[in-house]
Amino acid sequence: AVVSTQSTGIMVAKSEKSVGYRWKIDFNGRAKNSWHNPPSLANPVGYCDDFERVPDHEQEDNNAHLIVKRSWDIALVPLKQVPMNLFLMYMIGNTLSLFPIIMTVMMFKSPFSSLFSYKTTFQKLEGSHHILQKMVFILSNFVLIAMALYKCNAMGLLPIHPSDWIAFALPKTRMEYAVGGPVLMY
Repeated sequence: AVVSTQSTGIMVAKSEKSVGYRWKIDFNGRAKNSWHNPPSLANPVGYCDDFERVPDHEQEDNNAHLIVKRSWDIALVPLKQVPMNLFLMYMIGNTLSLFPIIMTVMMFKSPFSSLFSYKTTFQKLEGSHHILQKMVFILSNFVLIAMALYKCNAMGLLPIHPSDWIAFALPKTRMEYAVGGPVLMY
């Protein structure tokens, strides 16, 4: 036997096998507006029943804006690595051991690999209006390379001092000779 109440829309089915009631919600027996928008509650602020479709030209402008935003996000990725590289440069120190040398090599490897693959990086984006973003991307990778060169200089790996080239220096030629003679006594 099924008992229905129209005011609440809940159907009560009494099963013959079970002693208790089984509660069900009847979605078909109710009015459409009574479930979603009870008459006692007002619509929330900003709610609008008549939805207007967004014109296509606004979506195209939005897509162009998203493409430019994405290209700037890609262009600024190397600059976001600068603080981490500065922290690593501080933490690894200036000693010559395995870990600092590996970290310095990785500081060189990442900007060079991104410089060699910048065309494929920007190929994902449509259009050819990404000249400024490409320049920022390339310059920021050069900043990372300059930081790695500074680290190599601080570690003493760059041959910039005259003592680093002593093997290639010619011996000095003497301009004058001093010879001692016998001591004359009067």
